[in-house]
Amino acid sequence: MPSAISDKEIIHGLIDVPRQEAILLLETGYFLMQLGKTKEARDIFIGASALFPHSDVPCIALGNLYLSEGKPELAAKEQKKALQRVPESATAQAHLGEALLFQKKVDEGVSALKKAIDMDPKGLTAKLAKELLRANDLHVFDSKKE
Repeated sequence: MPSAISDKEIIHGLIDVPRQEAILLLETGYFLMQLGKTKEARDIFIGASALFPHSDVPCIALGNLYLSEGKPELAAKEQKKALQRVPESATAQAHLGEALLFQKKVDEGVSALKKAIDMDPKGLTAKLAKELLRANDLHVFDSKKE
């Protein structure tokens, strides 16, 4: 007799999907991204974003893809969408700060990163945000566009 899946193991969206399958879908997108198959990765992240309209994760993933392609404006747009979905998402806040730094919007980027740290002071997101602030202090984002 198959075991019942608890409600905590289900991602509710347009259709209910077991959490492990949703995770696998997003990991597949990141794997394709690493292989340089950005169109396929983008399709997965856009599909997951539509499938899970209350989740910030697919938007964050799509924003990271855009940033990897050198499109920080699109990356920031996706991180803002993630924050509309989940305003308390420190992860989206940190990635927004990163995208803003790549756009040379230093004051806005630093502010977003400090807010991410305040949202999750002891978590991994705070470590990411602190490293991005450190990179900014080292002028990593100052390089000219080619």
